[in-house]
Amino acid sequence: MSLKKFLTAALTPALLAAALAGCGSGSTTGTQSTAAPATESAQTESAQTETAEAAQVYDLTAEENTIRFATQPGQIRTAINILASELGYYEEEGVNVEFVNADSTSALTAISTNKSDVDVLGTGIVPGLTFIANGADIVIFEGTAAEGGAIICQEGKKEYYQDLQNYAGITAVMIRGSSSWVITRAKLVESGIDVDSITLMEVDSNVNAAQAVAKGEADLGFMPIEAATTTLDVGTEIVYEVGELEANYVCCRQVTSSAKLEEKHDAFVNFTVANLRAWEFYEDEANRDEIVRLLAEESGQTEEYVENYLFVNRTKLTLDPNESGVITFYNSLSDSGYFDGSAVSAADHIDTSVYAEALQEVLERYPDNTFFQERLELYRTYNTALI
Repeated sequence: MSLKKFLTAALTPALLAAALAGCGSGSTTGTQSTAAPATESAQTESAQTETAEAAQVYDLTAEENTIRFATQPGQIRTAINILASELGYYEEEGVNVEFVNADSTSALTAISTNKSDVDVLGTGIVPGLTFIANGADIVIFEGTAAEGGAIICQEGKKEYYQDLQNYAGITAVMIRGSSSWVITRAKLVESGIDVDSITLMEVDSNVNAAQAVAKGEADLGFMPIEAATTTLDVGTEIVYEVGELEANYVCCRQVTSSAKLEEKHDAFVNFTVANLRAWEFYEDEANRDEIVRLLAEESGQTEEYVENYLFVNRTKLTLDPNESGVITFYNSLSDSGYFDGSAVSAADHIDTSVYAEALQEVLERYPDNTFFQERLELYRTYNTALI
Protein backbone atom coordinates (compact mmCIF):
# COMPACT_ATOMS: atom_id res chain seq x y z
CA MET A 1 0.00 0.00 0.00
CA SER A 2 1.24 3.52 -0.64
CA LEU A 3 0.53 7.06 0.40
CA LYS A 4 -1.04 7.57 -3.01
CA LYS A 5 -3.93 5.51 -1.68
CA PHE A 6 -3.78 7.43 1.62
CA LEU A 7 -3.26 4.31 3.69
CA THR A 8 -0.48 3.37 6.08
CA ALA A 9 2.64 2.73 4.02
CA ALA A 10 4.73 -0.33 4.84
CA LEU A 11 8.02 -1.19 3.21
CA THR A 12 8.65 -4.63 1.85
CA PRO A 13 11.36 -6.51 3.82
CA ALA A 14 13.82 -5.99 0.96
CA LEU A 15 13.17 -2.25 0.69
CA LEU A 16 13.27 -1.81 4.47
CA ALA A 17 16.61 -3.59 4.57
CA ALA A 18 17.92 -1.32 1.83
CA ALA A 19 16.67 1.77 3.67
CA LEU A 20 18.31 0.75 6.93
CA ALA A 21 21.49 -0.19 5.12
CA GLY A 22 21.67 3.38 3.89
CA CYS A 23 21.68 4.54 7.50
CA GLY A 24 25.25 3.42 8.13
CA SER A 25 26.26 2.79 11.73
CA GLY A 26 24.69 5.97 13.17
CA SER A 27 21.47 5.93 15.12
CA THR A 28 19.29 6.15 12.05
CA THR A 29 21.13 7.75 9.16
CA GLY A 30 24.84 7.25 9.39
CA THR A 31 25.69 10.73 10.61
CA GLN A 32 28.37 8.99 12.63
CA SER A 33 31.34 7.35 10.97
CA THR A 34 30.70 4.02 9.25
CA ALA A 35 33.89 2.85 10.89
CA ALA A 36 32.47 3.35 14.37
CA PRO A 37 34.30 1.97 17.40
CA ALA A 38 33.06 -1.36 18.69
CA THR A 39 31.51 0.19 21.80
CA GLU A 40 29.62 2.73 19.69
CA SER A 41 28.36 0.05 17.31
CA ALA A 42 27.28 -2.07 20.26
CA GLN A 43 25.43 0.90 21.74
CA THR A 44 23.63 1.52 18.43
CA GLU A 45 22.77 -2.16 17.99
CA SER A 46 21.43 -2.29 21.54
CA ALA A 47 19.31 0.82 20.96
CA GLN A 48 17.89 -0.60 17.73
CA THR A 49 17.05 -3.85 19.49
CA GLU A 50 15.29 -1.96 22.26
CA THR A 51 13.32 -0.04 19.62
CA ALA A 52 12.18 -3.22 17.94
CA GLU A 53 11.25 -4.83 21.26
CA ALA A 54 9.33 -1.74 22.35
CA ALA A 55 7.29 -1.72 19.14
CA GLN A 56 6.19 -5.31 19.72
CA VAL A 57 4.25 -4.42 22.86
CA TYR A 58 1.93 -2.14 20.88
CA ASP A 59 -1.15 -3.38 19.07
CA LEU A 60 -0.95 -1.53 15.77
CA THR A 61 -4.63 -2.24 15.10
CA ALA A 62 -5.74 -0.52 18.31
CA GLU A 63 -7.39 2.88 18.04
CA GLU A 64 -5.22 4.35 20.81
CA ASN A 65 -2.13 3.53 18.72
CA THR A 66 -3.54 4.91 15.47
CA ILE A 67 -2.95 8.45 14.21
CA ARG A 68 -4.79 9.64 11.11
CA PHE A 69 -2.76 12.28 9.32
CA ALA A 70 -4.49 14.65 6.90
CA THR A 71 -2.73 15.27 3.62
CA GLN A 72 -3.48 16.17 0.02
CA PRO A 73 -2.48 14.42 -3.22
CA GLY A 74 0.88 15.49 -4.63
CA GLN A 75 2.11 17.60 -1.71
CA ILE A 76 5.57 16.95 -0.27
CA ARG A 77 5.78 19.66 2.39
CA THR A 78 5.23 16.91 4.98
CA ALA A 79 8.28 15.09 3.61
CA ILE A 80 9.52 14.11 7.06
CA ASN A 81 6.24 12.36 7.86
CA ILE A 82 6.25 10.61 4.49
CA LEU A 83 9.82 9.44 5.08
CA ALA A 84 8.97 8.22 8.58
CA SER A 85 6.29 6.05 7.01
CA GLU A 86 8.28 4.89 3.99
CA LEU A 87 11.33 3.98 6.07
CA GLY A 88 9.22 1.93 8.47
CA TYR A 89 9.92 4.13 11.49
CA TYR A 90 6.28 4.49 12.54
CA GLU A 91 5.82 0.74 12.68
CA GLU A 92 9.12 0.31 14.52
CA GLU A 93 8.02 2.82 17.13
CA GLY A 94 4.67 1.12 17.65
CA VAL A 95 2.31 3.60 16.02
CA ASN A 96 -0.04 3.05 13.10
CA VAL A 97 -0.18 6.17 10.92
CA GLU A 98 -2.90 6.35 8.31
CA PHE A 99 -2.74 9.12 5.70
CA VAL A 100 -6.18 10.46 4.81
CA ASN A 101 -7.19 12.96 2.16
CA ALA A 102 -8.65 16.10 3.73
CA ASP A 103 -8.44 19.83 3.13
CA SER A 104 -7.41 22.07 6.01
CA THR A 105 -10.91 23.26 6.96
CA SER A 106 -12.36 19.74 7.03
CA ALA A 107 -9.35 18.43 8.94
CA LEU A 108 -9.41 21.21 11.53
CA THR A 109 -13.14 20.80 12.04
CA ALA A 110 -12.76 17.06 12.61
CA ILE A 111 -9.83 17.57 14.97
CA SER A 112 -11.42 20.33 17.04
CA THR A 113 -14.68 18.38 17.46
CA ASN A 114 -12.73 15.24 18.45
CA LYS A 115 -13.95 13.13 15.55
CA SER A 116 -11.97 10.02 14.69
CA ASP A 117 -11.65 10.95 10.98
CA VAL A 118 -8.48 13.04 11.48
CA ASP A 119 -6.00 13.35 14.35
CA VAL A 120 -3.28 15.56 12.84
CA LEU A 121 -3.02 18.25 10.17
CA GLY A 122 0.55 19.00 9.15
CA THR A 123 0.16 21.69 6.48
CA GLY A 124 -0.65 25.35 6.81
CA ILE A 125 -0.51 27.71 9.77
CA VAL A 126 -3.01 30.49 9.10
CA PRO A 127 -6.10 28.21 9.12
CA GLY A 128 -5.02 26.61 12.40
CA LEU A 129 -4.36 29.94 14.08
CA THR A 130 -7.69 31.25 12.79
CA PHE A 131 -9.48 28.31 14.42
CA ILE A 132 -7.56 29.03 17.63
CA ALA A 133 -8.54 32.71 17.56
CA ASN A 134 -12.16 31.62 17.20
CA GLY A 135 -11.93 29.46 20.33
CA ALA A 136 -11.52 25.99 18.79
CA ASP A 137 -9.66 23.19 20.58
CA ILE A 138 -6.63 23.23 18.28
CA VAL A 139 -3.15 22.64 19.70
CA ILE A 140 0.18 23.10 17.94
CA PHE A 141 2.53 20.35 19.12
CA GLU A 142 5.19 20.07 16.43
CA GLY A 143 6.61 21.79 13.38
CA THR A 144 6.55 20.87 9.70
CA ALA A 145 8.41 23.66 7.94
CA ALA A 146 9.95 27.07 8.45
CA GLU A 147 10.37 29.92 6.01
CA GLY A 148 9.27 28.66 2.57
CA GLY A 149 7.76 31.89 1.22
CA ALA A 150 8.74 34.12 -1.71
CA ILE A 151 8.06 37.56 -3.15
CA ILE A 152 7.83 37.75 -6.94
CA CYS A 153 7.86 40.67 -9.38
CA GLN A 154 7.64 41.17 -13.12
CA GLU A 155 10.77 40.09 -14.91
CA GLY A 156 13.42 42.83 -14.88
CA LYS A 157 12.21 44.62 -11.73
CA LYS A 158 13.92 42.54 -9.07
CA GLU A 159 16.56 45.11 -8.13
CA TYR A 160 13.97 47.86 -7.69
CA TYR A 161 11.85 45.78 -5.32
CA GLN A 162 14.77 44.60 -3.26
CA ASP A 163 14.50 48.03 -1.62
CA LEU A 164 11.62 47.71 0.83
CA GLN A 165 11.11 51.50 0.75
CA ASN A 166 9.66 51.03 -2.74
CA TYR A 167 6.77 48.96 -1.39
CA ALA A 168 4.75 51.99 -0.28
CA GLY A 169 1.72 52.41 -2.56
CA ILE A 170 2.16 49.16 -4.48
CA THR A 171 -0.50 46.63 -5.44
CA ALA A 172 0.21 43.12 -4.17
CA VAL A 173 -1.49 39.82 -5.01
CA MET A 174 -1.76 36.61 -2.97
CA ILE A 175 -3.99 33.88 -1.70
CA ARG A 176 -5.71 35.03 1.48
CA GLY A 177 -3.66 34.25 4.56
CA SER A 178 -0.32 34.05 2.75
CA SER A 179 2.41 33.65 5.37
CA SER A 180 4.80 35.35 2.94
CA TRP A 181 2.73 38.53 3.18
CA VAL A 182 2.21 38.32 6.94
CA ILE A 183 5.95 38.16 7.59
CA THR A 184 6.82 40.79 4.99
CA ARG A 185 4.14 43.10 6.37
CA ALA A 186 5.70 42.90 9.83
CA LYS A 187 9.09 43.71 8.32
CA LEU A 188 7.62 46.70 6.45
CA VAL A 189 6.04 48.03 9.64
CA GLU A 190 9.40 47.63 11.36
CA SER A 191 10.99 49.62 8.50
CA GLY A 192 8.54 52.50 8.94
CA ILE A 193 6.58 51.90 5.73
CA ASP A 194 2.89 52.76 5.62
CA VAL A 195 1.38 49.31 4.98
CA ASP A 196 -2.09 50.85 4.71
CA SER A 197 -0.94 52.43 1.43
CA ILE A 198 -0.57 48.96 -0.11
CA THR A 199 -3.50 47.61 -2.10
CA LEU A 200 -4.03 43.86 -1.62
CA MET A 201 -5.59 41.66 -4.30
CA GLU A 202 -6.71 38.18 -3.30
CA VAL A 203 -6.92 35.36 -5.84
CA ASP A 204 -7.84 31.68 -5.64
CA SER A 205 -4.56 30.16 -6.84
CA ASN A 206 -0.85 30.87 -6.94
CA VAL A 207 -0.88 30.43 -10.71
CA ASN A 208 -3.34 33.31 -10.97
CA ALA A 209 -1.16 35.37 -8.64
CA ALA A 210 1.90 34.81 -10.84
CA GLN A 211 -0.03 35.69 -13.98
CA ALA A 212 -1.33 38.90 -12.41
CA VAL A 213 2.25 39.97 -11.65
CA ALA A 214 3.50 38.97 -15.11
CA LYS A 215 0.73 41.01 -16.78
CA GLY A 216 1.42 44.07 -14.63
CA GLU A 217 -1.94 43.86 -12.84
CA ALA A 218 -0.02 43.66 -9.55
CA ASP A 219 3.45 44.88 -8.66
CA LEU A 220 4.36 42.01 -6.35
CA GLY A 221 3.08 38.55 -5.51
CA PHE A 222 3.42 36.72 -2.21
CA MET A 223 3.42 32.93 -2.39
CA PRO A 224 5.13 29.68 -1.35
CA ILE A 225 8.62 29.22 -2.79
CA GLU A 226 7.58 26.09 -4.71
CA ALA A 227 4.81 28.01 -6.46
CA ALA A 228 7.17 30.90 -7.20
CA THR A 229 9.81 28.67 -8.77
CA THR A 230 7.36 26.67 -10.89
CA THR A 231 5.66 29.74 -12.40
CA LEU A 232 8.73 31.71 -13.48
CA ASP A 233 8.07 30.82 -17.11
CA VAL A 234 5.10 33.23 -17.23
CA GLY A 235 7.47 36.21 -16.92
CA THR A 236 8.22 36.67 -13.23
CA GLU A 237 11.29 36.52 -11.05
CA ILE A 238 11.93 36.08 -7.35
CA VAL A 239 12.72 39.26 -5.43
CA TYR A 240 13.30 37.61 -2.07
CA GLU A 241 12.86 34.33 -0.36
CA VAL A 242 11.06 35.70 2.69
CA GLY A 243 13.48 33.86 4.98
CA GLU A 244 16.08 36.37 3.83
CA LEU A 245 13.99 39.06 5.54
CA GLU A 246 13.14 37.04 8.66
CA ALA A 247 15.14 33.89 9.30
CA ASN A 248 13.37 30.82 10.71
CA TYR A 249 9.90 32.34 10.71
CA VAL A 250 7.27 29.70 11.31
CA CYS A 251 5.38 28.16 8.46
CA CYS A 252 3.40 24.91 8.46
CA ARG A 253 2.81 23.40 11.92
CA GLN A 254 1.47 20.02 13.01
CA VAL A 255 -1.73 20.44 14.98
CA THR A 256 -4.14 18.24 16.91
CA SER A 257 -6.49 18.87 19.86
CA SER A 258 -5.88 18.75 23.59
CA ALA A 259 -8.44 15.93 23.81
CA LYS A 260 -6.59 13.82 21.26
CA LEU A 261 -3.22 14.53 22.87
CA GLU A 262 -4.58 13.20 26.14
CA GLU A 263 -6.38 10.19 24.66
CA LYS A 264 -3.45 9.08 22.48
CA HIS A 265 -0.49 10.40 24.43
CA ASP A 266 1.78 7.38 23.92
CA ALA A 267 0.96 7.21 20.23
CA PHE A 268 1.82 10.90 19.79
CA VAL A 269 5.16 10.43 21.54
CA ASN A 270 5.97 7.39 19.40
CA PHE A 271 4.84 9.30 16.30
CA THR A 272 7.23 12.14 17.15
CA VAL A 273 10.15 9.80 17.92
CA ALA A 274 9.70 8.31 14.44
CA ASN A 275 9.53 11.81 12.95
CA LEU A 276 12.76 12.83 14.69
CA ARG A 277 14.51 9.78 13.25
CA ALA A 278 13.19 10.65 9.79
CA TRP A 279 14.35 14.25 10.21
CA GLU A 280 17.85 13.02 10.91
CA PHE A 281 17.65 10.81 7.81
CA TYR A 282 16.52 13.78 5.73
CA GLU A 283 19.37 16.02 6.90
CA ASP A 284 22.06 13.47 5.96
CA GLU A 285 23.36 14.42 2.50
CA ALA A 286 24.23 10.77 1.83
CA ASN A 287 20.49 9.98 1.70
CA ARG A 288 19.57 12.68 -0.79
CA ASP A 289 19.08 10.45 -3.85
CA GLU A 290 16.97 7.96 -1.91
CA ILE A 291 14.83 10.74 -0.45
CA VAL A 292 14.19 12.26 -3.88
CA ARG A 293 13.24 8.86 -5.29
CA LEU A 294 10.90 7.98 -2.41
CA LEU A 295 9.17 11.36 -2.37
CA ALA A 296 8.75 11.40 -6.16
CA GLU A 297 7.21 7.93 -6.12
CA GLU A 298 4.79 8.73 -3.33
CA SER A 299 3.76 12.22 -4.44
CA GLY A 300 3.57 11.58 -8.17
CA GLN A 301 5.81 14.61 -8.71
CA THR A 302 8.90 14.43 -10.90
CA GLU A 303 12.28 13.84 -9.30
CA GLU A 304 13.36 17.25 -10.64
CA TYR A 305 10.49 18.93 -8.79
CA VAL A 306 11.25 17.09 -5.56
CA GLU A 307 14.97 17.85 -5.81
CA ASN A 308 14.26 21.53 -6.38
CA TYR A 309 11.66 21.72 -3.60
CA LEU A 310 13.64 19.93 -0.91
CA PHE A 311 17.26 20.68 -1.72
CA VAL A 312 17.63 23.64 -4.10
CA ASN A 313 15.02 26.38 -3.53
CA ARG A 314 14.35 24.57 -0.32
CA THR A 315 11.70 25.02 2.26
CA LYS A 316 13.30 24.42 5.65
CA LEU A 317 11.85 21.28 7.14
CA THR A 318 11.74 21.36 10.92
CA LEU A 319 9.86 19.54 13.67
CA ASP A 320 10.67 22.05 16.40
CA PRO A 321 7.39 23.56 17.72
CA ASN A 322 8.97 27.06 17.92
CA GLU A 323 6.60 28.42 20.53
CA SER A 324 7.96 31.98 20.35
CA GLY A 325 7.69 32.04 16.56
CA VAL A 326 4.08 30.84 16.62
CA ILE A 327 3.10 33.52 19.13
CA THR A 328 4.77 36.21 17.00
CA PHE A 329 3.00 34.96 13.88
CA TYR A 330 -0.36 34.82 15.66
CA ASN A 331 0.03 38.40 16.85
CA SER A 332 1.06 39.52 13.35
CA LEU A 333 -2.06 37.95 11.87
CA SER A 334 -4.21 39.67 14.46
CA ASP A 335 -2.51 43.02 13.90
CA SER A 336 -2.98 42.73 10.12
CA GLY A 337 -6.71 42.09 10.46
CA TYR A 338 -7.03 38.44 9.51
CA PHE A 339 -8.81 37.86 12.80
CA ASP A 340 -9.20 39.44 16.22
CA GLY A 341 -6.84 37.44 18.41
CA SER A 342 -7.21 39.60 21.51
CA ALA A 343 -9.59 37.21 23.29
CA VAL A 344 -7.40 34.10 22.97
CA SER A 345 -3.78 33.58 23.96
CA ALA A 346 -1.82 31.60 21.38
CA ALA A 347 0.46 30.36 24.18
CA ASP A 348 -2.50 28.43 25.61
CA HIS A 349 -2.74 26.47 22.37
CA ILE A 350 0.88 25.34 22.09
CA ASP A 351 1.90 22.10 23.79
CA THR A 352 5.60 21.26 23.50
CA SER A 353 5.50 18.38 25.99
CA VAL A 354 5.11 15.57 23.43
CA TYR A 355 8.00 16.90 21.35
CA ALA A 356 10.14 17.34 24.47
CA GLU A 357 9.39 13.79 25.63
CA ALA A 358 10.21 12.34 22.22
CA LEU A 359 13.42 14.36 22.01
CA GLN A 360 14.48 13.10 25.43
CA GLU A 361 13.79 9.54 24.23
CA VAL A 362 16.07 9.77 21.19
CA LEU A 363 18.76 11.51 23.26
CA GLU A 364 18.67 8.66 25.77
CA ARG A 365 18.97 6.11 22.97
CA TYR A 366 21.72 7.96 21.13
CA PRO A 367 23.47 10.21 23.69
CA ASP A 368 26.45 10.89 21.41
CA ASN A 369 24.40 11.77 18.34
CA THR A 370 25.30 15.31 17.25
CA PHE A 371 22.11 15.86 15.26
CA PHE A 372 19.82 15.20 18.22
CA GLN A 373 22.02 17.27 20.53
CA GLU A 374 21.64 20.19 18.10
CA ARG A 375 17.85 19.70 18.08
CA LEU A 376 17.93 20.08 21.86
CA GLU A 377 19.75 23.40 21.58
CA LEU A 378 17.29 24.55 18.90
CA TYR A 379 14.40 23.60 21.17
CA ARG A 380 15.88 25.58 24.05
CA THR A 381 16.20 28.65 21.80
CA TYR A 382 12.56 28.88 20.74
CA ASN A 383 10.51 27.20 23.49
CA THR A 384 9.88 28.18 27.12
CA ALA A 385 9.34 24.72 28.69
CA LEU A 386 13.00 23.78 28.83
CA ILE A 387 14.41 20.25 28.96
